Amino acid sequence: MSFFSPENYEEQLRSLELKEELRKCIDEDFSGFSLEYQPQLGLGDFTVYGAEALLRFTSPRKGRVSPGEFIPLLERNGLICDVGLWALKEALKACKEWRKKMPGLHVSVNMSYVQLTQESIEEDVLEVLHSSGLPGDALTIEVTESMQLQDYPYLNKIFHRWKEAGIEISVDDFGTGYSSLGRLKNMEVDEIKIDRSFVTNIQRSAYNYRLLSNIIELANGSQIRVCCEGVETVEELGVLRKLKPELVQGFLLAKPCPEDKFAEACIRIRNLDLKKEPELPTWQKTEEGADMEPAGVQDDVAEIILNAENDVFYLSDLTSYELYYLNPAGQRLFGVQDYKGKKCYKILHGKNAPCNFCTNDVLSKDSFYIWENQNEYCGRHFLLKDRIVQYRGIPTRMEVALDVTKQEYVSQNARERLFFAEKIADYLDTLSHHTDFKKAVNQVLASVGDFYQADRAYLFEPASENDGHWNNTFEWCAQGVVPQRDALQRVAPQVVGRWMEVFEKEQSVIILNLAPLKQSLPEEWAVLERQNIQRLIVAPLRENGATIGFIGVDNPRTCIHDDTHVRVLASFLLARIRQDRNEHRYQVLLQQSNEDLLKGLQVGFWTIRRESDQPMRMIVNDTMQQLLGLETTDTPARCYSDWYERIPKEYRNVMEQAMERMRTSGAVVQIIVPWEHPQLGQVRLRFSGLVLEDSEQRCKWKGYCRLLQE
Repeated sequence: MSFFSPENYEEQLRSLELKEELRKCIDEDFSGFSLEYQPQLGLGDFTVYGAEALLRFTSPRKGRVSPGEFIPLLERNGLICDVGLWALKEALKACKEWRKKMPGLHVSVNMSYVQLTQESIEEDVLEVLHSSGLPGDALTIEVTESMQLQDYPYLNKIFHRWKEAGIEISVDDFGTGYSSLGRLKNMEVDEIKIDRSFVTNIQRSAYNYRLLSNIIELANGSQIRVCCEGVETVEELGVLRKLKPELVQGFLLAKPCPEDKFAEACIRIRNLDLKKEPELPTWQKTEEGADMEPAGVQDDVAEIILNAENDVFYLSDLTSYELYYLNPAGQRLFGVQDYKGKKCYKILHGKNAPCNFCTNDVLSKDSFYIWENQNEYCGRHFLLKDRIVQYRGIPTRMEVALDVTKQEYVSQNARERLFFAEKIADYLDTLSHHTDFKKAVNQVLASVGDFYQADRAYLFEPASENDGHWNNTFEWCAQGVVPQRDALQRVAPQVVGRWMEVFEKEQSVIILNLAPLKQSLPEEWAVLERQNIQRLIVAPLRENGATIGFIGVDNPRTCIHDDTHVRVLASFLLARIRQDRNEHRYQVLLQQSNEDLLKGLQVGFWTIRRESDQPMRMIVNDTMQQLLGLETTDTPARCYSDWYERIPKEYRNVMEQAMERMRTSGAVVQIIVPWEHPQLGQVRLRFSGLVLEDSEQRCKWKGYCRLLQE
């Protein structure tokens, strides 16, 4: 028995959509698929030995898709077989072209276990090789160590046939699975590729240095070639030169590149100064052994550790993920003592690769990054504090973990909420500061639509006839989505009748699957189905107990069960609508037809602005300037200062309270206060106003003032 969850639905939905895209692109002559090539360097003579062909996919809708996402889909659905043979043909065609200028160049092509289970795979590969016109030794077939290599009698039969044609076999990601060199020797394997996790920062890891040294020694004894992947720094390359694997590849030499850029990459490699005598690894230069407990931590780190002695804390390398230190509380919780040199993601999360939620990229030396994590490996819920510290001269990640499993006083969606807070800040900033209401609405609809990965985001408002019909007044569409705004004018009340009932309860309408509505609500279903809507989230704009509009997103692909963003945006939109409405009323008062009347009544108009890091400013019209005897040359800041300082000190608090009521109530507030007139002496001012704009960064009051002489 399995249970439905929105998260599973969301993930399955994305997979289904991507699968259909992949299938369509395959049918369209593999459109969207491409290969990139990463050079491999021979350490013996520093010449380019060959290239690894890496499969890429660019979705017409989503853009570049990670291989970690689309390749498993290809494998699960058997699509990898056709794509794999296409990749083999393209790689051999490229290699043949390169060999015209670089004789002897090799190309490595990855092959899935799904492909190897095909009955015709032996002949298919040999036929493609024969058609290419290349000799067999130009091609290396790469298989991953995680593949079912225990089925080596079956695989050996295939490999043996290929090796007769000169093709070589390589085992990729060696060290992350369970293969032994002894077993590989019994198989028809010519090469092992060392996973980058063993290479990263090897100059600082005695553990990885010894491990890799042993592997290379054993491989040499078994006549198996070694290629080290993931070489990104000169220091790493220097250590590998001491260890002497036959081949290396990595970003230090060249990033994967398209076929037409490969020759340029090879030229750049030849121009690199790689023959300089390598230095000793930094850990070999120290007087103490690498396995000894590091002597002394920075004082600030030690203080934090002492303060957190009842919590779990650890230190790990920012790039290699090696654990330097795990305190006793952490050792007890995770049941380990022999942790040094091992990966934090393996010891603390039971994973074989870095965590997709790793915070290394957002850490700083200046402050803690606070977040939370539900650790499924140990079944605990942690509140986490991370920062970068100097540990034996190396920038290092320090994490303090507070177990809040029992308390659960922090939301389980902390990371979403951190992102949520950033988006909300964007909405608020746009709606508060953008002078053009239409542009502001379009901008925030684009932002919320992008957050939900939706097809459309929109705002509906009552039709001008005010007869219960609704108009789609604003719309944002994702790339490639057909706009619907013109077709959604004067939507009939009965179509959204159910929605209005939900809105009356101050709730949102969330549809996760349109199909059930076909029988129960046919009119609503028909309208939504015409727009290709399968899911939606819609939230109301409510004012004084009435629905004055609603906003929503169609076909969201993330957070499909969560209306929080839409509801908060509805609230902000409502505030901006009120602001614009008040501004409109104020502008009507200032029309020329009213100006003479107000001047005759000795009524002056004022605007007061408060902005962060700026003095209060006041702008007045000519009438108020004359009434109060203010200097015409005063700046807005000086104008406010002159006006405010002429209020008796005992009444200034009264004035400030009145302005605060304007801000909090949203209504017009009136007050009469004494005021020291520069010519008339003490008079009374009737001061009336309201707030038109209010945010953390700024506030704007507007109103009128009348002089009441004693």
